[in-house]
Amino acid sequence: MQSMQISKPAFSFALMNILKKNELARDYCDVQGIQLIDKFLEGPCVEQQSYSPQVCYNIICSLWILSYHPFAQKYFEDYSLSLIEKATKVLDFYSWEKIARILLQLYMNVKENQICQEHLADIDAFNLIIKL
Repeated sequence: MQSMQISKPAFSFALMNILKKNELARDYCDVQGIQLIDKFLEGPCVEQQSYSPQVCYNIICSLWILSYHPFAQKYFEDYSLSLIEKATKVLDFYSWEKIARILLQLYMNVKENQICQEHLADIDAFNLIIKL
């Protein structure tokens, strides 16, 4: 990410729009693009006030888009990636309403998956939803 010539807000916006195309979303997952989203969730999205909350929204929205696809489910199930947990952690730093809404939509998409239900239970998503 450090050698990127494009700003992080522009990159995250472009990524979100690219993933709206099903075939591009599949290709993105095939070339280990999930690790890039993971780096955003570990870096710019949790470095308080270092970036606009819009970057966090774009990254979580990208996850939400991917959560519709069966080929991306394995990434949400992966305990080593902890995508659901890291996305939820963003709420500790940015409390934008639209971030909360897109995170709830992500929960809606993954709630039917048994392993993702365990992730949601681990982060106590039910109490978080009540608070929101």
